[in-house]
Amino acid sequence: MNRILLLSFLALLTATLAFKGVDLWSLGTNVDGDGIGIHFMGFEINDRVPKASIPVYAIGFLASSLVTLLIGIVLIGGKFRGAENETY
Repeated sequence: MNRILLLSFLALLTATLAFKGVDLWSLGTNVDGDGIGIHFMGFEINDRVPKASIPVYAIGFLASSLVTLLIGIVLIGGKFRGAENETY
């Protein structure tokens, strides 16, 4: 049961990180003023991100979503690998 909750949390985190990365990537440097503030899940990451640094943040969010996805895959793979050794 704990593993299912952890996998659900990782799936939610992966999706939100990926959506934020895609949102920032699609925004690009098309912003009003000198830059933007970046918020994630109610937390302020940075309040003054210059236009040139927005793609860097987008890549960071996308890379973080990939890491959480890989962690979830490893946990699922460990579950199935452990099931092969069990006898019924």
